[in-house]
Amino acid sequence: MADQRFDRGAAGIFWLKVALIAGVYLLLQLLMLTGSGTGWQKFWVLQPVETFDYWDAIHYANLAVNPACGAFYPLWPALVRSLASPETAAQALRVGIPGSELIFLASLPLALLTFERIVGHRRLALLAFVLYTLGPNAVFQSIGYTESLFGLLSLLFLLCLHKAEQKQGRQGKMLALYIAVFGLSTLLNLVRPALIQSWFAIAFTLGILWLIQHLTPSTQGRREMGSRPLILASLIGAGSLVGYSIFGLFCLRTTGNFFGPFQAQVEWGRTLAFRPWLLVLPRSLLFDLHGLYTPMLVFAALGWVLWGAYRQQQLRLSLPKSPWLYIFLLHPLAFVLVMLGLGRFGQRWLKPLPVQPGAVLQSVGRFSVLYAIAFSGVHSIINFLANSGYLYSTARHYFGTPYAFVAIGALLAAFALPQLNRLAWVAAAAGLLWLGEQWFYYGSGRWLG
Repeated sequence: MADQRFDRGAAGIFWLKVALIAGVYLLLQLLMLTGSGTGWQKFWVLQPVETFDYWDAIHYANLAVNPACGAFYPLWPALVRSLASPETAAQALRVGIPGSELIFLASLPLALLTFERIVGHRRLALLAFVLYTLGPNAVFQSIGYTESLFGLLSLLFLLCLHKAEQKQGRQGKMLALYIAVFGLSTLLNLVRPALIQSWFAIAFTLGILWLIQHLTPSTQGRREMGSRPLILASLIGAGSLVGYSIFGLFCLRTTGNFFGPFQAQVEWGRTLAFRPWLLVLPRSLLFDLHGLYTPMLVFAALGWVLWGAYRQQQLRLSLPKSPWLYIFLLHPLAFVLVMLGLGRFGQRWLKPLPVQPGAVLQSVGRFSVLYAIAFSGVHSIINFLANSGYLYSTARHYFGTPYAFVAIGALLAAFALPQLNRLAWVAAAAGLLWLGEQWFYYGSGRWLG
């Protein structure tokens, strides 16, 4: 009887969290769109489509009316087309914009559940949930872009991946999970470009799992790789290829080019180029720099922990003692340079905190977490190495999906440092203010990223 009361209480708290965060999101949207003057007219498409500012939504609306091969993938416009059979872009937008918000809101319980299961720490799972739901890039979940559908499918994928990587499970249950991982990988690659990103994440995940197994002399943090990761990697790789091939064959029939979507990216100005000045000036929103440096920090932290495990030594992470030093985080490179300077000349300004590499690897050395780290991070790498002279959309591509927040939440739980957790909550508060600004910008026709 006590267990039942506890279960009901835990379920009640879970739904209260979802309702409160969703309520904050909707209240902020209501206030900012109302305050911007014409925001609700834009949201409900009560103005001419020719005056609509956000090109991705327009492109998907046009594809819902007339399917075509290009840089924009077909599943989202196909869903809009199946729901409304629109004859004009305006009709498609009237379904796509509020429809994307409904999908996002409906996915929030799944998001919190996924974060709780994978992060394994309820407070930090809530933090990841807040960062995902109330961050500045959450605006893209509700304006007719693919983020909401991609996010929903990604949450299902991550949850299935987490369940499938566990050793327990009857044969029939495992088969169902394997089918789900394959099928969701296929669908994800029909929503937006994810083939290269998926294969990179597979290679990265298997490589790190191999390193954990073979390059850590201590048994702490080491776990047998086994066949499960290879099965999951094969299913994801095959599903990704099937997903792209469905679109590629459509392009082959209509344009004669199986690789038409890749060619379309080049036509949009995305070419391989090394532009180091983008590390200082993104020529876009400053937040795009955070979308570039945050995954690099996550990759660096993982490499640092692996090195410490290999050397069998405790690590020390130095953080500023004075809160005002965190102001430099407004520009990540400035903060990096300040920390390097303090590490060399101002140790008294720093507080060293102990980190146990084996314990960290024991926590993050899982297929689902490593895949989330790699899949989210490679988007920023691609945006830096293949760009049109700007870092446009880097923050959206990194922070606009749940993978980044699984990675951040899992690392925070593994490091178990209250100072880092408090810093992340401060970032969440700043993100909420930025989200309000984003909604105001949307309503007033200004650039979102």
